[in-house]
Amino acid sequence: MKDIMIKLFEEYNFIKTWEENNKMFFVNADKNIVSYFILNFIDCTHISDDEELIKKELSKLEEEYVDSGNEKKGIKYSIISSFENKQEVSQIDKNTSAIYLVEFSEINMLSKYRNLIYSIEESPDYFKRYILPYTEKQVAGLKNVLADYSDKNIGEILSQLADVEKNYYSLMNGTNNNSVYELVIRLFSKIPFLQYRFKATSDDISLEKIVKSFLTDDLVEYDEAIKENKITLEEFISLEKDNITEKEIDKIINQLIEEVK
Repeated sequence: MKDIMIKLFEEYNFIKTWEENNKMFFVNADKNIVSYFILNFIDCTHISDDEELIKKELSKLEEEYVDSGNEKKGIKYSIISSFENKQEVSQIDKNTSAIYLVEFSEINMLSKYRNLIYSIEESPDYFKRYILPYTEKQVAGLKNVLADYSDKNIGEILSQLADVEKNYYSLMNGTNNNSVYELVIRLFSKIPFLQYRFKATSDDISLEKIVKSFLTDDLVEYDEAIKENKITLEEFISLEKDNITEKEIDKIINQLIEEVK
């Protein structure tokens, strides 16, 4: 996940100026854009069933950000020390967002710890927070896609992945969890500068599309053939009148589909 995030931030003109213990700090190369990001990578795969340990891991960044006992210690002091122009750091908290990249063994852990995640994200102290959960399977899948389209920039690839309407409806139906598509949608929702106007919205969902999402590809093709009058509805209805098995019906439907292709 680190490689993907570094590539994404670099593409959007951000420079890494500090790194320590799975935490990174990025500033925009354009001095006119005052926008800072802390990337906080957290591995929760080995503690997925322990809410207290997960809470402890998610709370570490805030606890380590400022050392109340020594103003010259803590993450904030280290970050400030990385600035060449110290005048830029006067409003560092106000202009800093922290993205928590949290790896779980299973993506369904998100619903299990939803309240905990919300409580971390809504904390008013120091900086804005965005928690982005993911699994190793999702990252591996996304890396494969990025490798296949290495001639394109990562923002373009993510936009194209997000625009696959079939995956959108599958995700809404709860049948596309732990997928590359789900990870891409989370990237768009949790990274402030990564913006995309989705073509597929909940307003576009029709009863027909919902029904089609549960059909096999063959039945969808057969439905389209009936609409285009390539096959009459009577031919299909007549199948129900004959005393034949479902297997035989499937065979006849497949033959009809082949005839109109």
